[in-house]
Amino acid sequence: MTLFFFISVIVGMTYIFLYFVLNFDLKKKKLEIEEKKLDLEKRKLELNEESQEPEEEML
Repeated sequence: MTLFFFISVIVGMTYIFLYFVLNFDLKKKKLEIEEKKLDLEKRKLELNEESQEPEEEML
């Protein structure tokens, strides 16, 4: 009975540890994706500004 309790505690602690590790990794991935989205938005804005400059010069 004591061995069963010990193994159950170890398995439970392992699942709790895995939950926190996966949760941390998920937050890290979300931040990376958000940074990539911001970079894409900056590039889009720069391209829009560059494409508008020649049009203004032609007018």
